[in-house]
Amino acid sequence: MRAARVVILAVAGWAYAASGALAIPPSTKTITIEGRAAGTSASAMEQAKQDALRRAVEQACGTFINSQSRAQNYTSVYDKVMASAAGYVTEFDVLSRRVEAGTSICEVRAVVSTESFESEWTRLAHTIEAEGNPRCIVVFIEDNDVDDDRPAKANGVSQSVIESFFLNKGVQLMDRGAGEEARGRDLTLAAMNDDVGKLAAMAASFKADVAVRGNAEARRAGTTQLGGRTLYKWTATINVRAYHADSAQMLMANSYTASHSTVNSNAGGDEALRKCAEEQAGAILRDVGESWRKRQQVRRICQITLENCTRKEFKLFEAALREVDGVQDVKLRELVNNVCQVEVDWSYDLERLVTRIEELKAGGLAFEASEQTHDRATFKIRK
Repeated sequence: MRAARVVILAVAGWAYAASGALAIPPSTKTITIEGRAAGTSASAMEQAKQDALRRAVEQACGTFINSQSRAQNYTSVYDKVMASAAGYVTEFDVLSRRVEAGTSICEVRAVVSTESFESEWTRLAHTIEAEGNPRCIVVFIEDNDVDDDRPAKANGVSQSVIESFFLNKGVQLMDRGAGEEARGRDLTLAAMNDDVGKLAAMAASFKADVAVRGNAEARRAGTTQLGGRTLYKWTATINVRAYHADSAQMLMANSYTASHSTVNSNAGGDEALRKCAEEQAGAILRDVGESWRKRQQVRRICQITLENCTRKEFKLFEAALREVDGVQDVKLRELVNNVCQVEVDWSYDLERLVTRIEELKAGGLAFEASEQTHDRATFKIRK
């Protein structure tokens, strides 16, 4: 078995699409609406703008209810993951900003697309841009014949197909230098061993925000006769999962398949994998983008670390944070040696949450951010 398990390594900064391609959305509504947020700071005004955009999509497209929480279909508001596609803002103008009675108010005019996200490649850039152009590292492990005994290898047939498609859709793939070879081998080994924690850590070492791991396998599916010739049938399956590099939390998982018949009895596995990659590359990229859209449409879970924090101090932090508009839940996941690992269910972006935490008044405690990544922030407590 040429157990090629293919490795695709690509740190990607997702490119923003040209504005001309986005100028005429297919089905839209224009909504003028106000958003509000407590406080008078610049961060509060930004939160008010996000609130207005959320309300615009809710008004244009309606509101969904799932079994766990109330979820509004807007690309920059976060909640539990929903299965259905929803509307999102394609462009907006801020009409006015003002402060009344300690509340920031922002009025916007938003153009809301009500089309299915999945049918619009040109809309992928909106989602990626709204997430801050997250960087991605892709690792595929490929086996071109699961029934033989050949060892795994890197850089199989799927790599060039997926890379070419991603580049064509505006994904910037990093060309790693020779000095990155050792880390590349470690990343490959983590993928082969299905070590998600190590894979996420290695992705983070490449400054990636997301790790996309795939297993691609081809297997023989018998033979058939056509016109006196023997055709060898193959099936190919690509299983893909995406994880946060910060926390190894899964973002998406899906399987993609294709069948192939060939007169070549030896290279049929490679041909089947190539066909599967060519047919499913769009679905893979779309599903990864959809996982980001769902995070924007609904709430996100932000990972917060509190250093030098006792349980009593965490309870003060929790009580104060629960009073902040936009905080849906606060969960203590771990407290070890006065280091608290906390999950915050938050309705806006991480930058807004970090600012709100630094503004907290919690029993004389002050919180200073010492580290911030795409989905995680670390705070030192000043007493």
